[in-house]
Amino acid sequence: MSTPRRSIPAPTGHHLRATVALALPIIVSRAALVVMFTVDTVMAGRASAADLAHFGLGVAPQLTLMMIAVGALQATAVLAAQALGAGDAPRAGAVLRASLAHALALGLFCLVLSLLAEPFFRATGQEADLAAGAARVSLAFGFGMPGILIFVACNLFMEATGRPKTGMAIMLAANLVNVPLNALFGYGWGGLFAAGGAEGIMLASTIARTLAGATILAILLRQAGRDDRFRILPRRRAGAAAVGLWTDPDARLLRRLGLPMGLAQGAESAAFATVVMMAGWLGTAQLAAYQTTMSLVTLTFMMAVGTGGATAILVGRAFGEGDAANAGRAGWAGIALGALWPLPVALLFLVSPETAARVVTSDPLTVEAAAQALFVAGFMLSLDASMAVAMGALRGLGDVWWPTLWQTGAFWLVAVPAAYLMAIGLEVGAGGLIGGLIAGIVVSFTGLALRFARQSARGRPEPAPQA
Repeated sequence: MSTPRRSIPAPTGHHLRATVALALPIIVSRAALVVMFTVDTVMAGRASAADLAHFGLGVAPQLTLMMIAVGALQATAVLAAQALGAGDAPRAGAVLRASLAHALALGLFCLVLSLLAEPFFRATGQEADLAAGAARVSLAFGFGMPGILIFVACNLFMEATGRPKTGMAIMLAANLVNVPLNALFGYGWGGLFAAGGAEGIMLASTIARTLAGATILAILLRQAGRDDRFRILPRRRAGAAAVGLWTDPDARLLRRLGLPMGLAQGAESAAFATVVMMAGWLGTAQLAAYQTTMSLVTLTFMMAVGTGGATAILVGRAFGEGDAANAGRAGWAGIALGALWPLPVALLFLVSPETAARVVTSDPLTVEAAAQALFVAGFMLSLDASMAVAMGALRGLGDVWWPTLWQTGAFWLVAVPAAYLMAIGLEVGAGGLIGGLIAGIVVSFTGLALRFARQSARGRPEPAPQA
């Protein structure tokens, strides 16, 4: 780590332009991943309301597991960016190797957990038919976990090292492949396979995501074979290299930073999944309405995820250079940009929520319930985005544990109880579930913004944890 230095901060416009330039391909890449889920949701909804309910419930716990794993792997971008800021390219390659080992291990662990989906759904009070159908979707999702997490690890490294367009192109191609695969496995088009409904649709997406992971890994290895300036390919014997993936200082630091990042992501995702369970208690129509709403909200949220990722990288580079002034400016520019991206979608939700709902489903009861929830969600989008980017800015400084504890409290002590009170206690329905989430987001963003303001005013970045 270089010695912290004083500098004249670059103008805000510079930071905004830098954030936009890096964020746009990251946004497209993240959005393409969620578009795949959104297309799956739409195609499941076109199959039947029951398939949509199976898909929504089956995906909920798997998305939580995936987001925990993705959150843990976010440390890849932070550490690689800090290494480049300090002028240590080989250390960035060591971070990637450790990240790939952890991605594979996490993916296999999630696959094992997916075998327990049906008893889990039954234990949460879901009806037998709904639990069985959702469990089949969860298992199909689980088989794609190793591939998608390998993609995430490679893509985070490429984004941190200034090559974000590769992952973007791969995910766009995966989406093009996903649609005909969905038709083959989900609807049985062409008669090659029996119509699998929600389960077949998820199996198709698993194939597409696995291909994406294999493709980006092959590209990285091919590039390393030509010019391995990051020393991605190990220089040690196979056995020693494998041990190093778990014991080297960078591997330990990846876990130390990644653990709280994963827990923070998991706390939020688990809260959203818990709200899905509440939607299941309200009946199939309300569950389908909530899934419709969250599919559109999540797609919009990818703008925040991309901006948060870009902000973490830019703050991390300034941190690695010891440039506190520009680390602060980069963080605030990202937070402001995050609030601006979702405004057009928020306006659509507020002015014509029925139009937005019909993008996902044509079922009249689902459209009616979803329109109410989407109207409420319109007030949430900008604040939710700012919260995500503020978390990214703090991660760029290596400040991870305090934000994790704060966000966990905001969602589990505020969002989930408020959602239960409004949706179940006051019988507001899916709109009440969204209202509860808004309450948690307000608390979370307030604490994160104040934390970043305090850290920015210190005059130097918070020291990163040491291995």
